[in-house]
Amino acid sequence: MPKLKEVLRKNEVALGTWITINHPDVVEAISTLPLNWLVFDMEHGPLDVSSLEVLLMAIRNPDIAPIVRVPWNDMVVIKRVLDVGATGVLVPWVNTKSEAINVVTYSRYPPNGVRGVGPRRAVLYGAVDFLEYYNRFEAEELVIAIQIETREALKNIEEIASVKEIDVFYVGPMDLSVNLGIPLQYSHPKFEEALQIVLKTCEKYDKVPGIHTFSIDSAKKYMQMGFRFMALMTDISILRSSLLEMLKTMGRS
Repeated sequence: MPKLKEVLRKNEVALGTWITINHPDVVEAISTLPLNWLVFDMEHGPLDVSSLEVLLMAIRNPDIAPIVRVPWNDMVVIKRVLDVGATGVLVPWVNTKSEAINVVTYSRYPPNGVRGVGPRRAVLYGAVDFLEYYNRFEAEELVIAIQIETREALKNIEEIASVKEIDVFYVGPMDLSVNLGIPLQYSHPKFEEALQIVLKTCEKYDKVPGIHTFSIDSAKKYMQMGFRFMALMTDISILRSSLLEMLKTMGRS
């Protein structure tokens, strides 16, 4: 299976899910499936950098890209998650061009950014030559994604999209709907209009539109609309919904 950056460049659909359960068994089991990426959630999930490092070690398929949703647009956190082996970051609450530029700057080494040098697990503790990693990583592996989840982000979306190093514009439906004043109303005209703004901007500026989905039906709908970085629920929601479906067939709900 091609690397994630190659999949995105070919305009193919990249499928993944979210890791929120802090146990390597979950990552190992899910990573045996034909996915393109996993997002490890440090914003709302109970993960820190030390637990993240252990979870990343459990990925069985080397073609699954580990992406980390960092808790904030923070230089230190972004540096640390890349150092322990993430090949991409998903940054929440990016509302302006200057904030988008910061994401890029924090993710890249000088002269293109300010990422400090100390890659640790990213170079397998020295088994991989740093210069090889330095020359390859940003061009071939690093995926930079930002979340579009506020009115302000929608208002500034074209300016944000002018930051060419951003790969993915990712819609967080819950945050976006709440910020639009229509909590969880994903069929509301305001929400549908916001999605079209994201899709049209991504097409204009050659960005990959991404979105979180809560069911197979919503995943199919958004894929038909043109979204190409598709999150299929989360580990814990898949676990719960699968068991709930079984319970319903047994007469319990």
